[in-house]
Amino acid sequence: MKTARFAAVVEVAGNPHTHLLLVSPEKDKVLQAAIKAHRVMTVHQDLVGNKADHGTVGFEPGRARQFLIFPKSLFEFKGVRIVAVKYDLLEDGVQNAQAKPAKAPKEAPPEPISHEEKAEPEELAHEKVVRFTKPEPPRESDAESDAIQGIKNQVRHAMEALEQGKQVAAFNLLKRIVDG
Repeated sequence: MKTARFAAVVEVAGNPHTHLLLVSPEKDKVLQAAIKAHRVMTVHQDLVGNKADHGTVGFEPGRARQFLIFPKSLFEFKGVRIVAVKYDLLEDGVQNAQAKPAKAPKEAPPEPISHEEKAEPEELAHEKVVRFTKPEPPRESDAESDAIQGIKNQVRHAMEALEQGKQVAAFNLLKRIVDG
């Protein structure tokens, strides 16, 4: 099987965005349009072992998969294994412009909107964004870490007693640890 680097695919077809399947693939109009236009790549992510991620052109459902939609067709990479996937080349966020189907369905003309009701879509999107701060890991004091280290040492002694067949001695050590 022939191979191609992900960077070469991005040069030809543009920077992709990840597509999250929230409904079944058959009902996802954006995904179906991209599949028909040969703009979908399936990235296979092995959960076991240390194999690198690789991609194939087209939609291949399954576990440990990520779906990328490119702005241009990937037809020339059909049947080629895409290696060296660089996730930093993905577009940030979901863009409505690249989510358009190949043929736009006919729609009724939009109703006129007064200037008071008109709002920029970007402004509305910023109002709905909730920013979360990353929690800082709890800092342990030196006295607390010394106490934990002491407990660990006592548990190790109890485990050694169990290995030597001294169950009663191990029980008594564990009882002293719990009772304080």
